Amino acid sequence: MGADLGALRGHEHLPLLYARRSDLALALVVLGLLALGGGFWPLDPTTPVLRWFLVASLLLALSAALVLAPPRRWSMLVTLGTAVLGAGVLLASCQTSEGLVVVSVGLIAVAQFAVYAFPTPIAAAFACLCLAVITAGMALAPAPFHPISWFVVLVALVASTGLFNYVTHWLRRYASTDDLTGALTRGALMHRLDAELGAAHRTGSALAVVSVDVDQFKAINDTRGHLAGDEVLADLVRGWRGLLGRHDAVGRTGGDEFVLVLPGRDADAACGWLVDARAVAPAPWSAGLAVATPTDTVRDLLDRADVALYAAKSARTDQPT
Repeated sequence: MGADLGALRGHEHLPLLYARRSDLALALVVLGLLALGGGFWPLDPTTPVLRWFLVASLLLALSAALVLAPPRRWSMLVTLGTAVLGAGVLLASCQTSEGLVVVSVGLIAVAQFAVYAFPTPIAAAFACLCLAVITAGMALAPAPFHPISWFVVLVALVASTGLFNYVTHWLRRYASTDDLTGALTRGALMHRLDAELGAAHRTGSALAVVSVDVDQFKAINDTRGHLAGDEVLADLVRGWRGLLGRHDAVGRTGGDEFVLVLPGRDADAACGWLVDARAVAPAPWSAGLAVATPTDTVRDLLDRADVALYAAKSARTDQPT
């Protein structure tokens, strides 16, 4: 389960990346407008308002560039890092304690966004960057520096990002994982397959997809009960997972229907995997195999795997008509 979730986060699906990019662009607009407000109505008459106007312009320009540029995770990383440094400039120019707190709260919000948008290691790095910028900004600012203020900001940053990371982790897990078998949900599987097929097209590497259906599953439910059927499905996925590599994935697409994504395997390697998988199966199952071609779409690949599955099921003499 952990491997599937980690791989899902590591392969960005385009609509999800668009959504996070839009969220970041909107946040930068809000921060830019707040910086403009600080320039027009400074808390202290000696505030270097030119810096606030410059940082506000930077934030608004970053927002526009983010929307206009092609969606890439690295562009979000660069944009967010630049915004953090810009906020550090504002922090170092604060003349009042109120200004220090307000800008620090903005940096805490940046760390929270990183938890939402990026994998945990990258989010943790951004949280550390925000804390370092807050520490340096408070130390360099003309405003009186009180250690207790820094400590309160530190606690707020660590506590809020830690809680947000915990909640986000479980929300993503429930959204992407089938609660009965631990396989990926249909939506998560489609995202994963789309990413793996794109990688196969770019690199020319092999990609095999296996469509699976449990044989006579209705008979199992009718004769042994639905709980027994649930146990068969859970045991089946558990056995497959023991044979899957770090980049492989299994998803549940229906009641007793599954799809396995096997990147890096050609037809022979995938057939070898199927032989090993049948040896640990708690119940018989039929499979259809398809190997990606350079012109395949996700639908093409799944359609061929389904056709092969139906052919395999019809060829089995123990299947009911």
